[in-house]
This record gives sequence, C-alpha cells and structure tokens, in this order.
Amino acid sequence: MTCHPERSEGSAFLRASRPTQFLTTPSNLWPLAGIYSSEGFNKGIRSPGTAPGDQEAGRPLLLIIEVGLPRNAQGALRTLTNFRQTSGLNALKGGSNMSTAVLAAPVITRTSQTKSSWIVSERTDLLWFTLGGAASAYAFWALWRFTHVPLLLLVAVWAIVFDETHGFATISRTYFDAEERARRGRWLWGSLVFFVAVGPVLILLHLGDWLELATELWGYYHIFKQHYGFMMMYKKKNRDFNPADMRLDKVAFAVAFYYPFLTYPLHSREGAELLPFPIPVRLAAIYQYTLLSITVAVVALYLLRQIQKWRQGLSLNWPKQFLFAAAVPVNYLLFRSAMPLLGVYAAVTIYHNVQYHRLVWFFNQNKYGHETGQARRFGLATLINSRWMTYVACAALYAMIFDVVPRFVLKQQFSLMPINMRNQVIFSFFAAPGLLHYWLDGHIWKVRSDPDLRTYLQL
Repeated sequence: MTCHPERSEGSAFLRASRPTQFLTTPSNLWPLAGIYSSEGFNKGIRSPGTAPGDQEAGRPLLLIIEVGLPRNAQGALRTLTNFRQTSGLNALKGGSNMSTAVLAAPVITRTSQTKSSWIVSERTDLLWFTLGGAASAYAFWALWRFTHVPLLLLVAVWAIVFDETHGFATISRTYFDAEERARRGRWLWGSLVFFVAVGPVLILLHLGDWLELATELWGYYHIFKQHYGFMMMYKKKNRDFNPADMRLDKVAFAVAFYYPFLTYPLHSREGAELLPFPIPVRLAAIYQYTLLSITVAVVALYLLRQIQKWRQGLSLNWPKQFLFAAAVPVNYLLFRSAMPLLGVYAAVTIYHNVQYHRLVWFFNQNKYGHETGQARRFGLATLINSRWMTYVACAALYAMIFDVVPRFVLKQQFSLMPINMRNQVIFSFFAAPGLLHYWLDGHIWKVRSDPDLRTYLQL
C-alpha cells in the first residue's frame, strides 16, 4: 500500500485518501510507542498481500504523516489511545475494504524547524548571555595584548565596574528583599557573619595561602556552575530532554570547560606556585595526556551526536550551541596566553559578570518592576530595582565601599601593620564579599525546587 496523507486546512486531523503504506518507525520517532506492543497495535495491521510475519518484530507501525502541531504529548496520547479503541483501527484490519480512514492525530512539526526559545530574547541572549558576553573577555585580553593597556588598570576597571557590582546584584535580591529575609533570614545573616570572619581567622592561623587557593578553585567552579545553569535553562526552554543528550551535554560541557583550567599549572609558573606541592615532570606529562585524551574523545562524541541529530531532523537547540561556542573557547585562549594570573582571573570572570548582571536585572524586573504597590512586600528591593539608574547607582556605591575605599584606607603610609600582613588583610577583606556571593548563588538559583524562581525567569 502507498500512503498519501493530506492535511486539511485549519484542522488538526490527517486524512488518508485510501488504505496506504504502513512502515516501522524507530523509537525516537514514536515517543508513545510504549503503550503498544508488537502483539497489540501491530497485530492484524498489514498491507493486502503481506504475510503476517513480514512486519518487523517489536516495532510499532505508523502512518507516514506530515508532522506539525502541538507540544502537549498528553493530548497526543489520549487521541492515539482513543483511536486504538475505535472502529478506525478495526477498519484498518479490513485492508483494501477501507476507502477512507481519519487518523485523529494532532499535527507535530519537525523539531529541526521549530523556532528556538531564548531566556529573554534572541538579541538579548546573544548580546549578554552568549557571544556578546564572551566578547568582553576577548576584548579584555586584546587590550592587554595588542594595545598594551597596563594590566593593573584593566583589572581595576574590571573589579570596580564589573565584579564588585555583580556582587551587589546578589545582595539586591537577598538582603534587600523583605520577603527573602523573612524566608531565609537566619541563613542569610549566619552566612554573612561566617564569611566576614573566615578570612581573618585563616590569616591568623597562617593559612592565607590555602584561603587564596580555595578562593581560586571555588571561583572557577562558580563560573562553571553559572554557565551550566544557563545550559539547563536553554534545555528547559527548548524541551531538550532526551536522557542520552542530557548526560552527554553535562559531561561534554564540564570536560571541555575544565580542561584548560586543570592543566593551567603545567603551563604557568604562577599557576604552579598556587599548588601546595610540586608536580614531577613525568607525572605531569601523564596527567595532561590523560586529560587531553578524555577531552578529545568526549568532544568528538558530542560533535558526532550533533551531526546525527541534524541528519535525523532533530532540534540542535541553537541557544545551547551558542552558549557552548561562547563559554568554552575563551578559556583555552586565556589559560594558554602569557597573561599574568591576575589578568587571566579577571578576563575569565568578566564574561560571568556581564552574563550575571543581565540575568539578575531580568529577574528583578519580573519580580519587582511590573506591579505597583509592592514596596511593603519586598521592601528596599523594590526601590532599588524599579529603575536601572537607581540600580546602577547603588551598585556603584557598593563597589566604592568594598573596593575603592580599602585601596586608600589601607595604604602603607596609613597602616601600622607589616606589609605582608597588610596585604593579607586586604585580600581577606576582598574575599569576604566574593565568598559570600559564591555561597549565596549556590542556593538562591535552584530552579527545580523553587517554583517562584521559575515564574520570575519565565521558565
């Protein structure tokens, strides 16, 4: 039999003009096939002149249909189940005696042709979350490499304009939010006290080097987790839920993102000095070769899977692909450049800062900016986040307090402490807001367990 389905205009039904060809379909083209066994659905459905055993065992049968409508799989399941239980299926058993069959199947589009879904909008996401955010890191490196802008000047601009202000973005939706204080008050204030105290305590115990190493490791993990969170949001937005792809995406992104960081001490003297012990040359070679082999294999597997999905007409989730293309390569450039460690840390983080600022502003506008009369409910957060100029002014004040003022107050001529101890106190002062930010962010962005967060992020 041959199948010539015709889609009726304005209808979600498919008409087959005559008994037509049935074909076996792979499981990825039949998501509801689990409800039909080869002895149930397939039994008795065959072309005239086809032997009962000619159908491929264990596979469901399906009309060749043009696929086009909705996302609601439950509706499709009910429709197909009802169809199975009606005379339509019995009519199919009659073979050539059936002149017309109506398959009440909702039309579903090929996923490769489905328009991509973005967090805010295509333009905003590309400008802030993916390509544009990565461009800020490339620009930082290029200003140092080609125009010879002093690195300390670049780092100062980064710290004041981007980094400290992005720490304020977290404060704006936690400590300034009356609802958050009521919900997490004890945890918020306890976290603040702990991280303000931990720096000086470790310095007094002569563990300042370990504090620095922990801050570097936690900082990079924090950046990774933010990119990972964006990946998961893009998967949610584009319904990219295939279990195999879910596992592969997680592993591929983690391996590709971490390889240049984990091998950085083998290529930089400053990076090696951060380690508490030296690495023997032979062991270092084995370590790097092993990590490189794993990275190449995983990335190759990921690329092959994308080619397979493209050939099958499946969605490639382009927002996720743009995120990968933005977040991964920049680290390979920075961690293999001759830029000093301070510059590498700033350049890697500036993309994170840009990304975070825009996401928090999107969240804050959805939570605080759309309804009037919310000052009593959310407190100071409503005032700060109601207008972007107020938000920027408050963020600038925060940066002045935690970055600019200490640079002047703790100058050598004003300090009674030895220079080494003074530098460690300055570091602990800077570390406290940063570590607090890492800690808070690890808890306040749990989309899966926070329905209000999903609402404000429009997920």
